[in-house]
Amino acid sequence: MFDRNMVIAFILIALIMIFMPFYQKQFIGEREPVSETYQGEPSQDRVKETETDFSQTQSMSKPVNAPAHPVPIAMSPVEKELVISTDSYFLTLSNLGGGTVTQFRFKEYKTFQGNQVHLLKPGAAGNLGIEFPVSDTETLSFNDIPFQSQIYEQYSNLDTLYVNRPTTLSFSLTTGDNQEMIRTFTFSPEGYAFDLDLKLKNYTTLSPNMMYTLNWYDGFAITEKSVDDDLNYSYVYSKVGEELTHLQLKEKEQSIRTDGDARWVALRSKYFLASIVAESRPGIRTEIYGTRSKTERFFNARLFMHLPARDEHEDQFRIVIAPLDESYLTSLGYGHEHVMNWGWKLIKPISVGILKLLRFMRGFIPNYGVVLLLFSFLVKIILYPLTHKSYESMKRMQELQPLLAELKEKHANNPQALNQETMKMYKEYGVNPLGGCLPMLFQMPLLYALFIVFRTTIELRGASFVWWIKDLSTPDVIFTLPFSIPLYGDGVAVLPIIMALTMILQQKMTGASQANQQQKIMMWFMPIFFLLIFNNFPSGLNLYYTVFNLLTILQQKLFINPSVHAKLAEQREKMNAGQKRTKKK
Repeated sequence: MFDRNMVIAFILIALIMIFMPFYQKQFIGEREPVSETYQGEPSQDRVKETETDFSQTQSMSKPVNAPAHPVPIAMSPVEKELVISTDSYFLTLSNLGGGTVTQFRFKEYKTFQGNQVHLLKPGAAGNLGIEFPVSDTETLSFNDIPFQSQIYEQYSNLDTLYVNRPTTLSFSLTTGDNQEMIRTFTFSPEGYAFDLDLKLKNYTTLSPNMMYTLNWYDGFAITEKSVDDDLNYSYVYSKVGEELTHLQLKEKEQSIRTDGDARWVALRSKYFLASIVAESRPGIRTEIYGTRSKTERFFNARLFMHLPARDEHEDQFRIVIAPLDESYLTSLGYGHEHVMNWGWKLIKPISVGILKLLRFMRGFIPNYGVVLLLFSFLVKIILYPLTHKSYESMKRMQELQPLLAELKEKHANNPQALNQETMKMYKEYGVNPLGGCLPMLFQMPLLYALFIVFRTTIELRGASFVWWIKDLSTPDVIFTLPFSIPLYGDGVAVLPIIMALTMILQQKMTGASQANQQQKIMMWFMPIFFLLIFNNFPSGLNLYYTVFNLLTILQQKLFINPSVHAKLAEQREKMNAGQKRTKKK
């Protein structure tokens, strides 16, 4: 039977579940971009932010100060691209700009259609390009100029270069004024990071402001089945000093300039990241920019580097284009793991703990679905004492209903006396009116943490279980309706239906089906309500909750019922004796 506290607990859980999908948007996405400090004290770096109306944008994938100023070149080779193949990715590198990234494909990660993930949009250009700011509105760019490369001369356009050991590619450009740029890439077979060494000679006339920028101009393509879901996780970051500044993409253009010891800039989608790290020395400024439409995103980032007053200078950079794998990003040592969102501060330790436990179990069990089954069993064992107490408290409350009804009738006009007598009765029969809520209250942060893990963790992306459950990070939809139902959506998922049925069965076992009419209505309302809101949740979360409910049913049937019913028999004798004494009086 649903007592009032049980209903309140369910409603609290439901409200949290409703707001889960909109957490990023409502609690993070709608606030103004701010600086967040992760280590040490906040630096004194200044952050400057400007916003421009979306409708005024002329070139959303490039910054306002578009490249200009052609440069006389001593000898210009033919434009050519080469595909770099490592153990982890295919990277298409153009000789334009001395090595700019035009496409990036992950070998391990697939789209929902089974194809390799193409991280960049078709026609991407200017990524890792070098430019020299001439003024606030003009920039000297080399992004459209082919550089010379001896290795490129040995290959045809779009040939593949397989990286079996550390491999170096050099590009050089000499202008008619004897100015020279040498860009050297070093690729390793393992991992997702590579090095870029930049050497400049006789650059003072190229850069009157004695600075240059290294840029990521074209953002990411949509890689996930749910476009809205992918777009909601679109961010641009800059780390200056110890401060991590971010903006989340909105339909209104945003840009942030931060002056200080610039460490890196980065762009992220739901599951992937690209970053430029100043390895040899900090930069002097970062600029990040972003906007989005209903179907696309446009974001870029620039890292500003100071040039000393001499004839020759060299800088080293680390380029990271990687999945949002917390362990891998942490191993790099740059702080990129902080771009991952683990929920509220109180939830974060639970989210990280769950992920580490799931990873550990995955080391012994090859299927994440089976891992979830065992995880549900483990949580059930941990919560068993609370579940036992909850069920016992609920049954005791049912047994007390006749006496509580008599008290209400007796003190109908005296609420204070009714409250005192009710509390006295609870104490006499050892009943905790809040006891039935405890397991649910303890599960609330766990369910939310699981939602975060399944929604944002790359390890669970595309992880299948059995039959129709192909991806534990997305709903297990088996067919799509020709219309959309409020809260429910247009996809029909199986696990939420099974979960709702287990809830109904649980309530029947607790006696809700024999309660009054209002409680019978509630018995059907809550499962239907949960069915609506869980339908768009990751199937991994629904699998966990469904299995947890099934284990609870078995637990009640095999273990709790015999123990609790024996105690209830004692309570009935006590109640009967109390009623006899009352009648004699």
